[in-house]
Amino acid sequence: MHAMPTSNECRQRAEECYRLAGEAKTEADRLACLELARTWLETAVRQDEMAHAQFVEEQRLVLENGLKPEAESSQMRRGWRQWFLRLFR
Repeated sequence: MHAMPTSNECRQRAEECYRLAGEAKTEADRLACLELARTWLETAVRQDEMAHAQFVEEQRLVLENGLKPEAESSQMRRGWRQWFLRLFR
């Protein structure tokens, strides 16, 4: 199993797709590259949102329980990763 790319890596891949769209020889290729770039940007946004939600949940646990939520954090990350991977099956 491959590790999910970070949101910054997703943005870099989107930039590469935009560059390739500018170099495309046909309209179909250009549109395909632009669609792929859009998908990479949406993935980056989702990852940013998940990271924020995870941070907020960790802070909530710390405030409510006075604990460091390493175990919960790890478990939550696995859950998000599994959910996200199901989107691409």
